[in-house]
Amino acid sequence: MTSADTTFLRWARTFGLAWLIAFTGAVTPGPMLALVIGQVLAQGFPAVLLILLGHALIEVLFIGGFALGLTARLQRPRLRGGLALVGGLALAWMGLDILVHARQATLATADAQALDWPMLVAAGVGVSLSNPYFTGWWATVGAGQMATFGLRRLPDYAVFWAGHEMGDLVWYAAVAVLLALGRHLLSDPVYQGLLLACGAVIGALAVLFLVLGVRCLRQASREGLSRAADGPQATTAG
Repeated sequence: MTSADTTFLRWARTFGLAWLIAFTGAVTPGPMLALVIGQVLAQGFPAVLLILLGHALIEVLFIGGFALGLTARLQRPRLRGGLALVGGLALAWMGLDILVHARQATLATADAQALDWPMLVAAGVGVSLSNPYFTGWWATVGAGQMATFGLRRLPDYAVFWAGHEMGDLVWYAAVAVLLALGRHLLSDPVYQGLLLACGAVIGALAVLFLVLGVRCLRQASREGLSRAADGPQATTAG
């Protein structure tokens, strides 16, 4: 077997495993799914591609960061707690806005609720970065995957990123296709019910993120007090 064959097989394994693990994570309900459902119902299939573009841009930065030693920073409770609180507040506003306006929403006026393409990309970035499970996953599972695969060169990381994004694309594109094809079969009450469900899910996630954020910040505070207490003891012992 030549060196090129060995490299191809290694890349194929990296791509396949990255795709599989990303797909299993993507099917878990979360703010990304709620955003996709709402925007695809409002403006059709292309919305999912722009949302995933924002999501992919953040992940390429994460993967590049890991190559430069970002893992330790993402594991810091203070950083994760701060992101979780900001994300929780943003999701709370989003969920409340959906719930307040869901009863007045109709399919005839759905286009008015559609985000333009820069906002869709920004929303993909925002719902990803504000999710503490997203940063936690990359700091643990994602970093562990890259270490296990033994990624060393830029093409290795590019293959891993491509496999990961394909896992997200397969799931969310499938959801978007079903929604787009079935949109003309929806009635206004069903549409309103879907919006209410999305708003409720986002609201529940907002509460969860806020609780996790407070816990992370408390953990960071305890660790800071512990280091402060250990400092004088170490000085005395020296």
